[in-house]
Amino acid sequence: MVQYQTNENYYKNLKELLQEFPDLQVEIEQRIKWFSKNPNDTRLGNHDLHKKMVGQWSFWITDDIRIIYKWLGKNKVRFLAIGGHTKVYR
Repeated sequence: MVQYQTNENYYKNLKELLQEFPDLQVEIEQRIKWFSKNPNDTRLGNHDLHKKMVGQWSFWITDDIRIIYKWLGKNKVRFLAIGGHTKVYR
C-alpha cells in the first residue's frame, strides 16, 4: 500500500477546488484510495511527466482534474498539486 503526504500547495489547491466543485470530494477520496492500493490501476491514468516537470507523476480525478505527485520512496509519495490542466501543468 502506498502512503501519501501532502504539502501546503496541495491543500490550498484542494480547498479552492472544493469551494468551486464541492461534489468532487467523494470522487477525490475514491481515486486516492485506488491509488493507495494500486498506483497502476488503469482507471487512474497514472503517468510520469516530462520537460520542466520531469521526476513528477500525475493521475486522473476527472477528465480535466489531476493530482501531481512525487515519489519519496518505494511506497511513499507527496501530493504536490491538485486541479485542472491549466493550474497544475504550468
